[in-house]
Amino acid sequence: MKNSQLAGSQDDRAGTARMRRWSEEKLSVRLLLVAFVLVLTGALVWDGWFASASQNATWTPVLVSIAVVGAVAPRGRRSWMSRSR
Repeated sequence: MKNSQLAGSQDDRAGTARMRRWSEEKLSVRLLLVAFVLVLTGALVWDGWFASASQNATWTPVLVSIAVVGAVAPRGRRSWMSRSR
């Protein structure tokens, strides 16, 4: 095995694989992720501070569900992509 391959596997063990994945993503995917987080954060702030009691009761479970799905979905995609290599 070449030294460069050994260094790459050591980098993965050191925890740099996540940063490598982030830097290899297309710009459009990264911008979509940032936009998703900003919109969801804004909606949660509105729900917590400005919404009435009935709006809060309606939207809190919806927004939390969206946040959970958004947090879990990239893991499945990343594992699928790592299997395809």
